Amino acid sequence: MVPTAVNAFNASEEQNAERTRLIVSAFAYGIVASIIVMGNGLVLSVYCTNGEVRKVPFNRYILYLAIADFMSGTVALPLVAARYFFKLVLTVGEHFVVEWGIRFPLLLASFIIVLMTVDRYKLVKDPIKYETSKSNGKNDKAFILVLIFSAVYANIYYVTLATVIPRLASHEQELVIITVVNISQVVINVVIPLAIIIIVNAMFLFKLKMELEKFSADQSGSRSGGQGYADQSTSSPHSTAVAGPEVTIDLVSTTQSKRTANNDIEVDTTNGQQAKIKPVPANRRRRKLLMITRNLMILVSVYILCYLPVSIVVCLPLFGFSADATPRAGQVTTFIIFLNSAINPFLYAATSRAYKRGMQRIICRRQT
Repeated sequence: MVPTAVNAFNASEEQNAERTRLIVSAFAYGIVASIIVMGNGLVLSVYCTNGEVRKVPFNRYILYLAIADFMSGTVALPLVAARYFFKLVLTVGEHFVVEWGIRFPLLLASFIIVLMTVDRYKLVKDPIKYETSKSNGKNDKAFILVLIFSAVYANIYYVTLATVIPRLASHEQELVIITVVNISQVVINVVIPLAIIIIVNAMFLFKLKMELEKFSADQSGSRSGGQGYADQSTSSPHSTAVAGPEVTIDLVSTTQSKRTANNDIEVDTTNGQQAKIKPVPANRRRRKLLMITRNLMILVSVYILCYLPVSIVVCLPLFGFSADATPRAGQVTTFIIFLNSAINPFLYAATSRAYKRGMQRIICRRQT
């Protein structure tokens, strides 16, 4: 009788512990979902109501990322929570739809960050061409392409399994099937997205390093009596010597640029128009490039830190760890992914004065 009573007591304790975990998890999911929806909803409101924010084309990418994060909080996170709390038993088709609904917003956010890095790379590489060709229309086209690519890519993992596994199953090679599933999951869900982000950011940082070395060399030339980088006249196409990152010109693209009598830069465009750009001192441009890099690297670093734990857990089966042995690790690391969507609005406020002022204006208006 005593062993039976002890077993019943232990079972009761386990049930209470499991109930407590579910309550705490539900509370945590609810808090994070609320922060994601309210924070990114605020970002969307700021963009739609604040002309100062809309004036800078790069802020369009922040709008796209806020849309992706908002979808994560309203679609992906509820689906993950439902799967975790209700232990849903789904058909193959339902499972496919649920997994696509979870992956699509997260992949969309990943590839929008890639777009943001490419935009900053273009700014560093050729500022005059960047300033004279940037437009919301071009950004929207890039976003639509990324939207389509993310929607398709979110299906690749399960399409791969649906086509490969039946062929392997006919040969009853269970070990081979498990290996293929694990490798496919790691390559498609971890290696490719992270590799794209890391490669694009490495290219950006390398280009930035080259530009900063130019600044240092040209400043040394100025001190030794030669012409400095920002003082040189140029007739070469798209000179990077002068245009600052905040110049706003509604022109298509440039064919050549030259110094005018009052030291402005005269830009010739492909449609025959001309515009004058005020030269920006090299030191000021260097400070702006460093500030832009800092803001971008904060965003990318937080993203990678939030996605790294789940990437490690996904890779564990390749090293002999059973996926069933680490279910809670998978749940916790998946939850950490959504913290990125909750943190991003705070990063926008911390790195952009225009967004910070816009958020304060909306919040104060609601309080009054």
